Amino acid sequence: MITKAQSLFYSVYWSSSSTTHFIFRRITPLGVLFLLLVPVILIVFVTYYQLATLYLFSFLCGVFLFSSVAVFFKLARVHVERELPEVASVGEEFTYMVRCRNLGLKKLSAALLHDLPVDSRPTREEFVHSREPQEELRNGFDRLFAYYRWLWLCKKKTKFESKEVSLSVIAGGGEEDLILKCKPMRRGRLEFGNAWLYLPEPLYLLQKCVRVGSGEDSILVLPRRYKLPEFLMDGGGGEHLGGLSQSYMAGVSDDFRGLRAYRSGDSPKHIDWASWARTGKPVVREYENVFFPRYALVLDTNGAFEDLDCFEEAVSIAASFARVVDSRECLLDLIFLNKGAQTLTVGRGVARSGNLLEHLATLELEVKPDWMSLSQQVLRHSASFSICVVIFTKLSEEREKLVRGWRAAGLNMLILVIVNNEDTKQRVIRLGATPIRVNDVQRDLLNML
Repeated sequence: MITKAQSLFYSVYWSSSSTTHFIFRRITPLGVLFLLLVPVILIVFVTYYQLATLYLFSFLCGVFLFSSVAVFFKLARVHVERELPEVASVGEEFTYMVRCRNLGLKKLSAALLHDLPVDSRPTREEFVHSREPQEELRNGFDRLFAYYRWLWLCKKKTKFESKEVSLSVIAGGGEEDLILKCKPMRRGRLEFGNAWLYLPEPLYLLQKCVRVGSGEDSILVLPRRYKLPEFLMDGGGGEHLGGLSQSYMAGVSDDFRGLRAYRSGDSPKHIDWASWARTGKPVVREYENVFFPRYALVLDTNGAFEDLDCFEEAVSIAASFARVVDSRECLLDLIFLNKGAQTLTVGRGVARSGNLLEHLATLELEVKPDWMSLSQQVLRHSASFSICVVIFTKLSEEREKLVRGWRAAGLNMLILVIVNNEDTKQRVIRLGATPIRVNDVQRDLLNML
């Protein structure tokens, strides 16, 4: 019954938001003030019956009628080309250039250009089956109508914020370069293709909205990164994995170990020609091998849509660790669930660390986790990991079982769990993990060691 009622409320919220968006994009702030004066003057006239107020009311109605007719005669054809940076970061404003070309024959003046995000409203399934954080604390009326849930979902699905910019006078067939600002609110691929031109009428009460032609431009938005405490993580090469940093070389060092018989695949530059001439058999020089420390970053991707806040913070924390670890002097394995356990390795001679951030930017929730696959993937290389950083979006029996199994295998772990209440925080502490409050991530990260 509640589900059917909320499905009906969803239709009401969807229609009302469409109507509100349509109206307030076509009326200027001055027009809003003007419309508020009309009923006030009408009330004064009815109350005091002053003839002057009637004249003023008639005048305002005439002005608004003139604006309503004049706005229909505003016409323009514009095409824009964007020059976007390669990447951006969540919460960090960036600028980009837009070349605006007037395709019409008449000059374009007093116009505003606005690059809007695509529709950020949730789907019916997301609205009905999601829960706002701490929604159980609201009263029964708010839980039934779920209007605050609607607002929360709309905010979470908004990809970026931007403001309109004014255009100078552009002659027919002319161009103008503009600088626009954008603040990404979500990580992932940010699509641009919803630009609008606002054409106000002479009295600036109403404005016409014209869709602007543009290409399908996009930019990759990287996750938010937090500042981490200064903690020791071996980052150089050593004779043993996880040992002290001794060298910045990969592969073979200059430390001579001895001679041995040639084997197929040995490099010809290591052949000891004097020994070959003396023994009559090919002999090669053998050198000390240099290894890099190897670290694991295990990211929990399981959760429902109501866990989106915790999941996003977990991805941001993972990106923060990926940035701190100097991948030029070590290997880093990102292990996560995506239709089974997946591993992405970065480091010197493998892949650049930017690949890991780009992958984190597009990571999505895993609804049906394969915990066994994740456990096996971690244990497969557990002997080679110097330390394993585990980031959980929440605490559950399955996750506690994973921790016990990895500890039994002798894995050295730093476990972080995103929490949103005090009870969960105490459970995390009893597990021997570090709780990270979803609303105070930066402070908890700085105090974790």
